[in-house]
Amino acid sequence: MSSSVSRVSGLIYFLLICVVNGADYRLDGSVIPSYYNLTIGVLRDPAEPTLFDGEVSITLRVVGPLEVPQIILHADTLDISECWLLDAVGVQVEAIDISRLIYEAATQQVKVPLTQPVQPGQNYTLGFKYTGHIRTDMAGLFSASYVEEVTNVTRWLAVTQMQRINARLVLPCFDEPALKAKFQLQIIRPNGYQSIGNTKLRETTAASSDRFVDHFEETPVMSTYLLAFMVASYSARGNVSDFAVLTRPEFYNHTEFSHQVGQRVIPAYGELFQIPYAELGNEVLQYASSPRFPHNGMENWGLIIYSDEVLIQESVYSDDWSNKEFTIRIVAHETSHMWFGDSVTFSWWSYFWLNEAFARYYEYFMAHQLYPEYHLDEQFVVRQMHLIFATDARNSTQPLTSLESDIQTPSEIAYKFSGIAYAKGACILRMWRNIMGEQNFDRAIQNYLKQYHLGNTVPDSLLYHLSENWPANQEVDVEQFFYDYTEQVGFPMLVVRLRSVNAVTVQQDRFLLDYTDGSRGGLKYTVPLTYTSNLAPNFYNLTPSKYMHKNERYQLIAFDEPIEWFLLNLRQSNYQRVLYDYTLREGLRVALSASNHSGIPVENRAQLIDDLFNFAYVRYVQYEEVFQFLEYLSKEVDYVPWYAVYENLNRVAKRLTPEQLPSFRNYLSDITKSVFEKLGVEWSSQDTPLDVANRNKLVKWLCRYQVSGCRNKVNVKFVTSSEQPSPDYRETFYCAASSSDFNSYTAVWGRYYLETRPSERKLLWSAASCTTDFETHYHKMIISGPESVEQKKIGIARLYEQNPELVQPIFEMITENIVVLAYDFRP
Repeated sequence: MSSSVSRVSGLIYFLLICVVNGADYRLDGSVIPSYYNLTIGVLRDPAEPTLFDGEVSITLRVVGPLEVPQIILHADTLDISECWLLDAVGVQVEAIDISRLIYEAATQQVKVPLTQPVQPGQNYTLGFKYTGHIRTDMAGLFSASYVEEVTNVTRWLAVTQMQRINARLVLPCFDEPALKAKFQLQIIRPNGYQSIGNTKLRETTAASSDRFVDHFEETPVMSTYLLAFMVASYSARGNVSDFAVLTRPEFYNHTEFSHQVGQRVIPAYGELFQIPYAELGNEVLQYASSPRFPHNGMENWGLIIYSDEVLIQESVYSDDWSNKEFTIRIVAHETSHMWFGDSVTFSWWSYFWLNEAFARYYEYFMAHQLYPEYHLDEQFVVRQMHLIFATDARNSTQPLTSLESDIQTPSEIAYKFSGIAYAKGACILRMWRNIMGEQNFDRAIQNYLKQYHLGNTVPDSLLYHLSENWPANQEVDVEQFFYDYTEQVGFPMLVVRLRSVNAVTVQQDRFLLDYTDGSRGGLKYTVPLTYTSNLAPNFYNLTPSKYMHKNERYQLIAFDEPIEWFLLNLRQSNYQRVLYDYTLREGLRVALSASNHSGIPVENRAQLIDDLFNFAYVRYVQYEEVFQFLEYLSKEVDYVPWYAVYENLNRVAKRLTPEQLPSFRNYLSDITKSVFEKLGVEWSSQDTPLDVANRNKLVKWLCRYQVSGCRNKVNVKFVTSSEQPSPDYRETFYCAASSSDFNSYTAVWGRYYLETRPSERKLLWSAASCTTDFETHYHKMIISGPESVEQKKIGIARLYEQNPELVQPIFEMITENIVVLAYDFRP
């Protein structure tokens, strides 16, 4: 294992310069860049506001033993007007006739033929002048705008998004992650704007009477996809030479929370990784928001760009528990990338998970460390593991690590940006950390980050450090274990059977949702086994008692005394599902029905629920058995198990016939008895974050199916109280009120009519559309209303979703004259 790791590590430099056989999308590796001096000018000509000017000088070195007759790099939709080549001391070698440049649209490459080849081991500077377009598709350099609340004036800004391979839209460059270089950036912009870049602003000089040049400090060595800048009229909370949050001026008072989160997250990572942020190579870290952005955030080194919703906490409208949790998670995620991705970067897109698995893992577990009231360590199981299980149990899944030769084209690179890299990767990291123990895992990661600081890695680079710190008492082939979950697809299902009163057997199969979809059903895995029983229950020792190896048919687990119940995969720490036979499952149901659920943690209660629903879906068990098991829920009040229930009931409830609805209502009333008594429909200042989230889901379900007098209770509160629910409960509450009474529906509609804030109008429109008076809402508000087609689609969907007993008459109403709807929905 160590020899293979050393061999692969030794090839990292070779990967930078080699020609990938049969993959014309990869650069030929004959030259590598070390420095970009880039100047971008915007809004030079009011008649051509989408045009930008660019000039770049790229310092590069010829590698390998041969002279190079042409230089190949990336450029996409750029109009190059000048090209030149200088030697190491700045003397011009050649002014290159731009008519000789060769563009290849498919590979997004430009070839620069030379009259005299450049020589091995020598440095040169390749320069370009060019123009490009500020785009509208949120790739490369694109435009965004907002309307100032006070003046009603539209303000324009320019924003970058270079990931995945969009730097080539902004400058000719070597646009591959392993080809790291330093960047020197200058932005020429009009008066009244400011520039923000990856690094600290060094100085501003005048270019003319109304145009200025912002000069930025040199960046660390980094990949092209991390280059970032903005041109806007923003204000800053904090110190722009250290840490600041930058937004439009009217949002200044709404950034206090996100600024506080950053102030906590940044030093926490520095302590955890034993490398403070400032020692990574960049003095400044700025969070900037954009009204238009393709993602929640982008981890550009020193300038993390977020969508407005992440950084803005507006009182009464977006400052509730769920909004704050969203801010905490996304800030924790993107900030972790300063270490995973920016300082240490995957060597090619086939290893994309080496960035995102860590970011998604720390999004939950660093956030939990700093904000334990959200219980994000527990929520991780239902919001990440259960979610990605559905993807990884299909033929359409993919391994964490793909062959480099399989990931070449832009579409193949995009293929790696999947939930597998994020959620499955995070699940596997969590499994490794829990098996290794906190100290061993953290030490492995610290050493990994230190060794590859400012460099690039492949998965074996990580494997080496995990292996070096793997606990000696864990006898497992670490390299095989690593391979099974990174290069294989899918995950194991452990089938547990009672062999005798004091012994069980465990057998593994791959879990698939459809065994006829072409998936490889015979895959086996190295399976860590953690378990406990009623004899000496211990749910928090996550060190495996044993491993099931790939070639083993089954494992026997024996006890000294008869067992009443047996639980496998403690806290669902390992990436696996568990199918119990009827006797063992019944023992667990009894245990869950006992006082305090026999101490079984919320993660395992959620696991049992999610596993059973999925086993019923593939017909390993009957749904009747699932619903019988779930009778224990009449004593369940915790959010995480209920989250698993609601997510899985969504699939079941859609299949209910009108004749089945009364029985389902009775069942729902029975199992929600305790949690409804605890939470009710009214909010309280004593609510915890999970109380709020739990009530939100509970009231949605009970009022949708008219259970336990939910609609009436909501309506009484709505009519008799002037108090407004918190933002994260508002839509649920107003939806229930709209569905309960025509007068309340009219009142909600009136609030929508008077509301001016777009986000609140959207919420109220959705809530009003829950009404049972569907004919009035459809004919007067949807068909005849001025709302957008998108809003009308939401309105129709809500009519269906919130009134399951009215699906048939709603369908008949809409289809009676479908031409009217089609005409109203025309572009």
